[in-house]
Amino acid sequence: MAVIGVVAANRLVSSSFHRLDIDLGRPFTFRPGQFVMVNGAGPRALTFSRPFSILAAEGSVLSLLYRVVGRGTAELAAMAPGDAVSVLGPLGEPFPEPMAAQVTILLGGGVGLPPVHAWWRRWGRPGDVACFGARSGAEVPWDLLGDAWRVSVDDPDGLAPGRRAEVGVVTTLVPEAGELPATSPVVVLACGPLPLLRAAAALARARGWRCLVSLEEHMGCGYGVCKGCVVRVADGAGERNATCCHDGPVFDAADVCLLAPREGGSA
Repeated sequence: MAVIGVVAANRLVSSSFHRLDIDLGRPFTFRPGQFVMVNGAGPRALTFSRPFSILAAEGSVLSLLYRVVGRGTAELAAMAPGDAVSVLGPLGEPFPEPMAAQVTILLGGGVGLPPVHAWWRRWGRPGDVACFGARSGAEVPWDLLGDAWRVSVDDPDGLAPGRRAEVGVVTTLVPEAGELPATSPVVVLACGPLPLLRAAAALARARGWRCLVSLEEHMGCGYGVCKGCVVRVADGAGERNATCCHDGPVFDAADVCLLAPREGGSA
């Protein structure tokens, strides 16, 4: 059942990313990788709620990160402290907890940052590698990342003095295999646009690592009824339709057909 909360804060944290803090009036818990369905309340409600990966939750305050891309997110950006918001969740399958002696490589791109950032805050350990890619230096939410994250940008425009970012795709930030402990298993956790997920899956395949991805699909209901977020996944020797919201959003990259190697080449 959806809960009606109120906007506690709604502000820009970079040139294009907004952070929305919603006070739900009761404790909220989640596992990194899960999401919520968000909508306006009362006359501000849209026909369909919008899905958002969870960035953080402190006590009764739920935090989300978003970019204005359409009517739903434009409505969110117009909300002010005290406005009512409908929230359903947490929903979906999360990222797993780390195993002992495991090295985790986190790859986030654009608004795919929340699930990997939430994982890092809860379970990140020395030796894990956190990487974030953005369109430009101005788009990077530097205060949210702090100094622990490696950053890449397509365009260094807007890069503030004292800030450092590589120019290129986010997978170039991943250390070479020889820089990682030889005896530790490595797992890649990734969320972002499809090209990033394909690159993450290809990198993991090439190095013999496991790769888990959080998919960004259009979701209408959030619990597998409307079938608006179907993806093809491997099922034994064949394939099946899986709903991103119910069966995911976290999947093993080896099972997701759209991340598999293309015929005649790699992903």
